[in-house]
Amino acid sequence: MASSQDKSEYEKSSIVLKKALTLMVKNRIPPSPNHYSVWYTFADKSNFDLYRELSDVIARGFCTETKSRELYTKYIASASERSLETIKRDLEKMVCEMSSSITDASAGTVLFQSKINTSFDKLKKAEGGELTIEETMSVMHEMVKNSKEVAKSVEIFSRQLTKAQREITELKDQISLFQKDAATDALTDLLNRRSFDLDLASLGEYDMPFSVIMCDIDHFKRLNDTYGHQVGDIALKMVARIFIEQTRNSAMAYRYGGEEIVMLLPETPVSTARQMADYMRRRIEKLSIIIKETGTKVSSVTASFGVAATDGGEPPEDVVKRADLQLYEAKRLGRNRVMPMSM
Repeated sequence: MASSQDKSEYEKSSIVLKKALTLMVKNRIPPSPNHYSVWYTFADKSNFDLYRELSDVIARGFCTETKSRELYTKYIASASERSLETIKRDLEKMVCEMSSSITDASAGTVLFQSKINTSFDKLKKAEGGELTIEETMSVMHEMVKNSKEVAKSVEIFSRQLTKAQREITELKDQISLFQKDAATDALTDLLNRRSFDLDLASLGEYDMPFSVIMCDIDHFKRLNDTYGHQVGDIALKMVARIFIEQTRNSAMAYRYGGEEIVMLLPETPVSTARQMADYMRRRIEKLSIIIKETGTKVSSVTASFGVAATDGGEPPEDVVKRADLQLYEAKRLGRNRVMPMSM
């Protein structure tokens, strides 16, 4: 029969489970183990940093699937990722070592307990006057010796636990790095095309209204040809930083390809998306790059934008295509502008 404490824990877990699933459904998060671990931890309030960050995201609007994955990488990721075979082998080795240490420590504890019981039995005889002083002192010396041996075993076990904890931390850091590399673009720190495709599909699956901002750096090839690819990379990173600074209220920015950057804005009207695009356009045209070797100042970085939003039941890919057509129109009309011109 379950104790009252077990029943209380069960009821608490059930409440947390229901809350986590409700939040996942509300935010259109697929019920995968990784996502579930994020939202259960959030509902349980067992990780303050995760709870605070996800609370801020929810308060500002909609949590995307990519954001949930990022939170998993940042706060939950452990050394159990099956795709990381090297880390898996390291973990298995560590578990075997710890299992052996625990077995040794357990056996040592049982042996010590047996010796202590024997010593206590002998001391009882001393209380009855059945042992001489020399025999009593011998029993005491034996107890001290056994205690020192156990203390040494505990010290060794403690060091092994400390080592294992350090290795676990290192494994988690490696996994976090691998997962970040899998989801982001190495040059710009923007999310990559794979992340974009996943999030776009998620928006379509749950029929979530959204806006799209597509951006292309003007005359990027000319910039590379004139000043070198290093300057082109700097310009791309600077533009990417402007986008990243605007990733709030569930907006997510991605490197779409080459010098193209795209932003998804769930539950955002096209007029708001256009205002954001124009704000970023104005910030980009103020950028300047100083080439250290020559002291040359490059201040001709501009970008063109296309904006579109869902228009009732159309496939999400069609929205992206319309934003791309608006971007093409912006370039045709002279670049450094946002299309459509007004909403």
